[in-house]
Amino acid sequence: MTDPRRDMLPMREAQHSFDVVLRGYDRHQVAETIERLEADIQVALADRDAAMSRSSDLAGQLSALHGEVDQLRRKAASSGPTTFENLSERIQHMLRLAEEEAAEIRRSAEQEAQALREHTAAEERAMHERHAAGQAEVDRMIAEARQSAEQIASKAQIRADELVAKAQEKVARLDAESQARRAKVEEDFEIAQRARRQEAARLDEERDRSSAQAAAQRVAAAEKHATQLVSDAEAAAAAIRAVRDELTGRLLEARSLLERLPDLGDRRPEPQAGSRRPAPAVRPQPTPRSSQAQPEAARDEQRPAQPIGPVTAQQPVARPTTAPQPAQRPEPPAGNGEAAAARQPTRPPAPPTQPALTPAADAPAQHGTPDQETTQQLRPVALGSTATPAPSRVDPPTLVQPAVQPDAADTGSQPAVPGRR
Repeated sequence: MTDPRRDMLPMREAQHSFDVVLRGYDRHQVAETIERLEADIQVALADRDAAMSRSSDLAGQLSALHGEVDQLRRKAASSGPTTFENLSERIQHMLRLAEEEAAEIRRSAEQEAQALREHTAAEERAMHERHAAGQAEVDRMIAEARQSAEQIASKAQIRADELVAKAQEKVARLDAESQARRAKVEEDFEIAQRARRQEAARLDEERDRSSAQAAAQRVAAAEKHATQLVSDAEAAAAAIRAVRDELTGRLLEARSLLERLPDLGDRRPEPQAGSRRPAPAVRPQPTPRSSQAQPEAARDEQRPAQPIGPVTAQQPVARPTTAPQPAQRPEPPAGNGEAAAARQPTRPPAPPTQPALTPAADAPAQHGTPDQETTQQLRPVALGSTATPAPSRVDPPTLVQPAVQPDAADTGSQPAVPGRR
């Protein structure tokens, strides 16, 4: 079966006229004409398809009738000649009418088929003619359109060449102007840059000069502050030394008081060689600050001495302990100027912890020289520390030992320094 688009196409036989414009035909008119031609082609194709369908139906009917006729013929041939002698007159009449009607139908069908074939052939010839005419028209229009397109392309190329030449000239002119403006801008920029560099150099010099002045002022202030700190520290050290001397004097005074006590040797057995006299224990005091050392010393001088009363004979053995040392103040880092001086603390160093003296008990197991009897064994006792008493010989109850009034928390085994609570 052939392609319907390649078969005969119905085309209008009328010649189309187009308005001539500056560069060829009007494109809208050409497009409208082509659309009309395509519509006519579609209509012709639809008519042709309908005619072919109708001819196919008629051909089918004709073949069916031919088949029936052939069947009837074969049936008639096989049954032998029909005679009407044995039939009634009525049946004979009906058969003759049927034969006549069949012959009439056959003739009408043949005539109709012949007419249909002639009509189909005529339509086919007409379609071929219209297709040829339409193809010629289309070829002519295509040739004209191609020629017009070539003319338009040539004119467009000429116009494009002209525009490119003008654009190149304009670009060259603009490039020259741009180069001139760029040179001018670069010159102005160099002038402005030199001015900014000079201004920046002047500002840097002023800033360096002001920074040097400020640094000198800060160094002077730091030196002054350091000198003041040194003088304050020396004053605090002098105050601490005064407090230490005062405490040492008081300890010596307490020792002399203990040595001037009445001799009670007639009421107690003779001490063995190497025995030691009990020494009064000095309770440790909290580390005084430079601002509180002198007022406390003054209050200690104004306090009356506590009365000396009898105490038990059992005394703890004096054990030397290590006195807590004052915390070393870190040295300020060198080279930091005012910042290092500002970070240096202004508080004077704390004085060493006041040493406490504890009496040595009479230990019969220890032996020494007579000079050791008058020697007082000093033991620095830290705050909160507890002395562990050593076993000693128990004296008679009539023995009187020098002592001071004990603190509330003491058991009476360690006498306190007179004048201290």
